Amino acid sequence: MADANSKKVLIIEDDADYRNSLSAYLSGRGLEVSFAEDGAEAMEKLLFHLPRLVILDLMLPKVKGMDVLKRIREYPDNNVSDTLVIVLSNLSDPEEIKSAESLKVEAYLVKSENNFAEILKVVQEKLFHGDAPPNYEIVDFTKS
Repeated sequence: MADANSKKVLIIEDDADYRNSLSAYLSGRGLEVSFAEDGAEAMEKLLFHLPRLVILDLMLPKVKGMDVLKRIREYPDNNVSDTLVIVLSNLSDPEEIKSAESLKVEAYLVKSENNFAEILKVVQEKLFHGDAPPNYEIVDFTKS
């Protein structure tokens, strides 16, 4: 049986329109979503909500996303340091990807190359090993 935090996702994204749209999309599909608007707020929200997975933008104000990722991985409590992290960024530089992967991210997704359905698929794969969350039915309204 999944634990109480298994559906908790924290989105760390400074673009309000993108953040709100992604949050609504994931919430509407059975996930419990919270968000942080910048890197400074990210750790506070992470410690307060204790999500199972973080969706992290790298280009953030105040504290950069890579620094947030380092703070997560170096945190002394395993409930925080073992948090699953998916980087979702406009940066597609191979060095940035390599740096993120060295900090044990679950996936590195480029925003322009992934729509919300593809992001959801990766989130579900990481949280539920490819299955939908419990008590959740996927309905695809795009197919006629």
